[in-house]
Amino acid sequence: MSNLIYAYKWKSRDLRKNIVALLKSWFAIEVKKMNYVHSFTIKDNKVEKIEENLVIISTENEEKLVDFLSKNFLLFERIYIK
Repeated sequence: MSNLIYAYKWKSRDLRKNIVALLKSWFAIEVKKMNYVHSFTIKDNKVEKIEENLVIISTENEEKLVDFLSKNFLLFERIYIK
C-alpha cells in the first residue's frame, strides 16, 4: 500500500465532493485531511508564510491513482518527500 501526499486549494465543501468521488472511483482506499499546514519561503529577502491544507491518500495502485488525479483533479498538487 502506498501513501501519497497532496496539497489542495479548495474550500471544504468542494474538497469533500472530490474526496467522495475519489473514494468511489476505487483508486483510493483511504483519504486523510490535514488543515492549516504552514509553508515558509523566502523571496526578495522577505519570509512568506502560506497556509496550505494537505491530504494523504492511501492506495494499492499508485500509478493508476496518479493518472486518475492528473486527468480529473488538476488542483491537487503532489508533494514529494524523500
